[in-house]
Amino acid sequence: MRKLFLILILFSCFSTSYAQGRYKPESMLNYQEVDQKLLHFGFTLGINSMDFAIYNSGNGDVRAEQVSFTPGFSVGIVSDLRLHEDWSLRFLPGLEFGERTIRYSNLPLETVNVESVLVNLPLLLKYRARRLNNYRPYLIGGASYKIDVQSQKSLNPDKDMLIRLKSTDVYLELGAGIDFYLPYFKLATELKFAVGLRDILNHQYDFDNPGYEAYTDAMRKVNSKIITLSFHFE
Repeated sequence: MRKLFLILILFSCFSTSYAQGRYKPESMLNYQEVDQKLLHFGFTLGINSMDFAIYNSGNGDVRAEQVSFTPGFSVGIVSDLRLHEDWSLRFLPGLEFGERTIRYSNLPLETVNVESVLVNLPLLLKYRARRLNNYRPYLIGGASYKIDVQSQKSLNPDKDMLIRLKSTDVYLELGAGIDFYLPYFKLATELKFAVGLRDILNHQYDFDNPGYEAYTDAMRKVNSKIITLSFHFE
């Protein structure tokens, strides 16, 4: 987590430095009315990387670890409620698609792929720094409730689905970005980290598919982490 926060701080500093470097007092200010609206909407597209924080149980000599990061994508709707000149409350419902691969030691099947389709329901507070020409860096943070509609009620050995995840989780989210004011709309680039608070591994055995209990028993707890690079069009 310390590395994630360091990356976030560096990204924020780069965003501010970039905006200040591009500042020209004589330039025309684009699309000023968007920050004065009480409520405005838009849409968002993003690239994500889903990660597991795996805590091994230590039972026997079986160990599990995530070994690859497959890029996923995100889509959603932006709704922004103005609270103050520098503050706004944002609700960005959307979908997140991703995949994670777990490698096991000392088990017949060494790798298990876990696909997720998350319904994302975040409520975030956004703080904007002073606008510099047509650029405005910001910080954002809050919480989200995610529903995994891809989670399975039973194992599927034919498709190498040998563990199950719980369908819901609560995340803390923190990020930074830059608002770019264009003539007819505002484009924001944003880097955000989301950390799941619950153990999302379903520890109950699937008695209809016996013989695969070791894949679940190898892990004591599994938490989810997601890094997302988003592009908001408002």
